[in-house]
Amino acid sequence: MSVQLRYVVTWREISDGIKIQMRHSPAGRWCYRVLWGLGALLALVTVAGLLTRGTAGLGMLPFLLIVCVLLVAVRWLTALALLAYARHLGEHRVTVDEDGISTVSERHTNQTNWGFYGRGVESRRVFVLITPDVWGTGVLILPKRGLATPQDTELLRSLIAKHLAAA
Repeated sequence: MSVQLRYVVTWREISDGIKIQMRHSPAGRWCYRVLWGLGALLALVTVAGLLTRGTAGLGMLPFLLIVCVLLVAVRWLTALALLAYARHLGEHRVTVDEDGISTVSERHTNQTNWGFYGRGVESRRVFVLITPDVWGTGVLILPKRGLATPQDTELLRSLIAKHLAAA
């Protein structure tokens, strides 16, 4: 049993994959929590300063804005950079079967066995396979729109569940 995907990856799919990677890797979760914690602390200091009619709150406002921009922009800019690389590779033709994942593009060919990945995560748009290392650096994003039929979605889901731990 095998599943075929054909697609040219989009920015939205890469962005979704990065978001999933951040949520499901230990280092990604830690970094995300630190940024949110810093943002909450800066917001609290800013509001407290403004409520006491001091100018200290206004002094923290630029830092709060920087943290807020980082929370959003890091993922988006990373996705944009990866999109340039993915577009350079051209159309992806991926085969997922019992032996692993075979990827062929206009400029690259790769065969990966299931042991390389530690878990699979599904979102509305994509399936994401993530390596088990602390950073989750190895990521494969499989867009659902690359599947030919709804039955292929079920088959891919069952292959991933059979070979990888679900997140």
